[in-house]
Order: sequence, then C-alpha cells, then structure tokens
Amino acid sequence: MKMLALITQLGISMLTAILICGGIGYAIDAYFGTGFFVFFLILGVAGGYKACYNIICKFLGRDRLWNTDEKENICKK
Repeated sequence: MKMLALITQLGISMLTAILICGGIGYAIDAYFGTGFFVFFLILGVAGGYKACYNIICKFLGRDRLWNTDEKENICKK
C-alpha cells in the first residue's frame, strides 16, 4: 500500500508542477504575445523531476540518492 501511495504522490507532484508552470507560461504568452510557454513548460518538467527526487529521498530516508563518498571508498579498496 505504501508503494501505491508513493506512485500516486509522484504522479500528482509531476502533473501539478507541469500544469502550474504551463499555465503561467500560457498566461504570459497570451498577455504579452511572447514565446515563453515552452520555456515555462520545460521549467515545469524540471521542477516536477526535482519534486519527485525529493519525495523519493524522503521516502527512503536519505539526504540524496547517490552518495559520492561511498563510490570513492569503493574505488580506494
């Protein structure tokens, strides 16, 4: 059940970030007539990935997923 909650939370986090940034980009584009929609859409995707990364790290109880110190210690042995 925890995994289903995690997958649902990841999907909702990604979707909301894309929709909010896309909406902001569309509103700016409609008001000023510029081409900022694509920029804000890409920004939303990047923000969604960052949010998903943070959720996964929190779920696993870590600060980050890949620890560079462990890789260096493995190579030194």
